[in-house]
Amino acid sequence: MANLAERPEIPGRAILGLVVALAFTLWWRGHTFGPTIRDLLGFAPWPVVRGESEPLDCDEAAYAYMGRRMLDGDRLYADLSENKPPLGYWIYELAVALGGPNELAIRLLPIPFVLATVAMTWWIGLRLGGTMAAVLSAVLVGLLSTDPYLYGNGAQLEQPINCFALASLAAAIEAGLVPRRRGAWLLLAGIAVGLATLVKQVAVLHLAVQGVAVMAMPRGAGGGRGAGTPRSLGLLMAGFAGTLAVAAAILWARGVMGAAADDIIRHGRALATDIPPDPNAPSPLFRWLTGNADPSGALPPPFGSTDYLVWWGRGSWPIWLAAVPSMAWLTFGRSSFGRRLVVAWTASCLVQVVAPGLYWAHYYLLPVPGLALSVALTMGDLAAVGWRTRRSIAALAALSAAVVGFSVIQARDYLLVPPEELTIRYKGGRQWVELRKLGRLLADRTDDWGDPKLHVWGWQSPLLFYSGLDSASRHFFTNNLMREFADRSHPVVSPRIDELMGDLGEHRPEIVLAAYPPFPALREFLGEGYLPSNLFPIAPDGRGLWVRKDRWAEFQFEAGRLSRSVRRPGSPPRGSPRSVPGASP
Repeated sequence: MANLAERPEIPGRAILGLVVALAFTLWWRGHTFGPTIRDLLGFAPWPVVRGESEPLDCDEAAYAYMGRRMLDGDRLYADLSENKPPLGYWIYELAVALGGPNELAIRLLPIPFVLATVAMTWWIGLRLGGTMAAVLSAVLVGLLSTDPYLYGNGAQLEQPINCFALASLAAAIEAGLVPRRRGAWLLLAGIAVGLATLVKQVAVLHLAVQGVAVMAMPRGAGGGRGAGTPRSLGLLMAGFAGTLAVAAAILWARGVMGAAADDIIRHGRALATDIPPDPNAPSPLFRWLTGNADPSGALPPPFGSTDYLVWWGRGSWPIWLAAVPSMAWLTFGRSSFGRRLVVAWTASCLVQVVAPGLYWAHYYLLPVPGLALSVALTMGDLAAVGWRTRRSIAALAALSAAVVGFSVIQARDYLLVPPEELTIRYKGGRQWVELRKLGRLLADRTDDWGDPKLHVWGWQSPLLFYSGLDSASRHFFTNNLMREFADRSHPVVSPRIDELMGDLGEHRPEIVLAAYPPFPALREFLGEGYLPSNLFPIAPDGRGLWVRKDRWAEFQFEAGRLSRSVRRPGSPPRGSPRSVPGASP
């Protein structure tokens, strides 16, 4: 095991391993947008490149739409309502500012965070286990962070959370190993937890882990006593509170503090606590394992089948299984302060997965750095023991089989699958493919309409992104809370529904997509001023694509022409005075 008290010279093999892991991760992630690279450069260095790149899902498209609107001057929360803290949206805004409102900019967005996560995982593995643990953990976290079953190959907010949260773990480990600089490291740890919390509220749970770690830190390692516990806790909290204070100051300067508090605190809390479970949902006792799965019924026994999406663990289950004895080994076997902190950090991530009560597959990205470290550190220990006992040989063989099996699954189910098929097979994402087509078609049909508006009653935000149209209201995304209480009294939802109907009445959007059955007030609004389009047939309950009466004839006239001139996959949209997101830059 690596010397925990001193900082040894980094072996050249470890540095080479890091470089290889970073390059491999960059190449591996690129498969998702390989067709876009092919269209730009004329070639793409991946084994399967056909069709189009994977389309944006509803979260990615919503955040990218918000980024474009914020660049145009709209204010977060006041003009664009969302229930999370601001940093994730600011990251999307930066990506759109740098690369434009297109798919490639969003696909490139998570790469710096993932590469930083790989590098920090490598560093922690080196400090706690040596070269083998460092390189193996870096490769594993690169693969795990891209797992399509976890939506990892997309631009999920869990990726910057992991980057910041892992930085807090690395800083806390250094604080325990280098007492002379403990205060500085704990200040950095607090800042990092603050940054993670500014992406999603649930990351604040890491602060409790860090606080316990401060009280458990070894005193006087390396000859110095280090900072006292009260001062250490104060520095940790100062870093955390200072980071949140900076964000609050920015929101205050923008004049949106009240709207932000309503969205983040009141709306966010109601979203987590007030939505009843779906009729066919598994019991909460089992959902931590099953997640929201699985239309084919392929759940792990004894959980049976549901009507949800593909099981989140289908691509990474060997590593999750191997992590259980590995975490036990780090806790009770060859243990240390740093290793126990890795286990506690991972446990905190597991709690964060289930805390919102929503169980979406991308939430399970949060523990993957801890899983990679646990397995790699344990394998490094077993390899160092060598062939001394049959038990160590068997344990190393079992963990090696898990790593190999996981790698084979990822190669088969990710690298050898066409990018557009990834979302269809693993994410219930045929809808995203169709929404990309429909969005581009709407962009063509409204090409000369000036500044038309589109309202979506549902989660079909890719329609806003790919059409380049703006919503008529700040409530552009219908989450489950809005849907559930649209026609019932609720202290948070009812004022928002009133505001939404006021916005629709004032701005009268040219197009309305009712993906959820419209509530009575919306149904009446559509019946009075809109006609159904043949692009999206109207269901008996009112779902479908509605066009404002004064635009209906013009909109329908374009139907035959545009439906007969379907774009080739990967080709850019026709020229338009309005920037059309989703096209290659």
